[in-house]
Parts: sequence; C-alpha cells; structure tokens
Amino acid sequence: MDPLPTDEELSSYYASYDQDERVDLSRKWTSGYPRLRKAFHWLSGDVDPRDFVKVPAGARVLDYGCGHAGYLRDFHDRGVSITGAEIAGHLVAACREAGFDVRKVEGFTEIPFADGEFDIVYLMQVFEHLRDPHQFMEELARILKPGGSLYLALPNAASAWRKVFGQNWVSGWFAPFHLFHYDRQALASLARQHQFQVVEGWSRTPSSWFRLNLKAWVHADDNRVDWRRSWLDNRFVAFPLMLLLRLIEIPLRERDCLVLHLRKNGDS
Repeated sequence: MDPLPTDEELSSYYASYDQDERVDLSRKWTSGYPRLRKAFHWLSGDVDPRDFVKVPAGARVLDYGCGHAGYLRDFHDRGVSITGAEIAGHLVAACREAGFDVRKVEGFTEIPFADGEFDIVYLMQVFEHLRDPHQFMEELARILKPGGSLYLALPNAASAWRKVFGQNWVSGWFAPFHLFHYDRQALASLARQHQFQVVEGWSRTPSSWFRLNLKAWVHADDNRVDWRRSWLDNRFVAFPLMLLLRLIEIPLRERDCLVLHLRKNGDS
C-alpha cells in the first residue's frame, strides 16, 4: 500500500491545483436574504453552514478552511465573533487586508489556537483531506470548550451515488486530495474516541456534485473535468437536472454530502 502524502506534498498538490490566485471577497446578494438563500439551498442541495449552524450570543466561532471567506464574511457581518484558518497564503493575506481575523495554517495536524478558545468550529469539505484524522480530532477537542459544537461536512462513503457512478464518483474520490472516505458510522466511532458525541446527522447531494459526476462519466478521458465547462452546466440543463435530482433522492437515506453535528463531552 502506498504511504499517504506528506504535508509538503499535500501543500504542493493544492498549490498546483489553483488555476490562478485571484481572490473574490465581495459580498454576495444572497447575504441580505438568508431565508431566500436557505430555500434555494434546499432545492440545489448546497451545504452551507449559514443555514444550520446556530450561534448563541457571545459565542466564539472558527471557520477552519475558510477559503474565500464567503461564510466567514456573513457571520462577521451579523456580529459573530468569528476567526478563520486557511492554508493558502494568498487567501490569508487577502482576508486580513479585508479586515477579517484569519490565521495561516502551516501543517495538517496542528491548529494554531489556544486550548478551549472556541464554542463552535465548522469544517466544510476539509476533514476528508486530512492525513491524520485522529491527531486532528484531538486538536479539535483541544481548542473547543467543554460542551462546544463541531460541524463536519464531507463526502459520504455510504452514498447511493457512489454505487451508481463507480469510478466516476469524482465528488467523493477526488484523488489525490481526498485521503480518507467516511460514512456516518465510521465518523461517529472516530468522534467517540476523541471526546465527542453525535447530536445529529443528515445527508444531501449538491446538484453541482451530481453534475460533476455526470461530467466525469461523459468526459471519461478528461483528468481536469472539475474545471471543464460542459453542456451539463448550461442553466437550461442544470436547473431541470436539479429538480430531477430532488425527486430521485426522496426515498434515499444516504446521499453524497454527509453533515454531522458533534458535541464535545462536558457541560453544555
């Protein structure tokens, strides 16, 4: 079995994956219409922490892997005390210049914050990239207060679409970036070993993920299919596909994106 890539190799993978270093920190129109955004995400299947992460007054929040700070910006604008963490240096610099509190992540096993600093931490499509999930879960437990909440969103290894698409299940496999694949039982077991209990879990399939898998099937010889613009992305095709996907998924329990809300053991 091939060894997992080192931190340096992972960093080089991410650096080579970027098409460019343009950073868009503009405030999107949906920021001012949270109910409309949530309704659209119900239809599109998008998993957005602004739709389900409940932040009590005075809580400290960490957006780990904040990227272009879309979620962080909205929480910040609502008066939430939120900090971001990001591995891409150009994103960290842009976020800081825009006035956001974002720290540079230097490695994949240590989180650059003090013990018990946060009430809430969320990771959107990050955990599957980590080469040492046990060490990282220990770090998450360390920086969270007792009773604190952890939200994880990641590809669901038990998804029905994994069986349908097979080797073209790009939204899940996404080699070499996704190092491990989890279902809710495996993730819950890992969490229990590191001071966490499951509060709730659910799954849905973003329509963009579904189209990505279709593109991988249609364009089987294209190794950069995630960057390809295809007829499947045309709005006159994408919207009907989105509606069809919602209907097809009604009887499915296990969909592509798994979301778990975990609570650190201790006083709530």
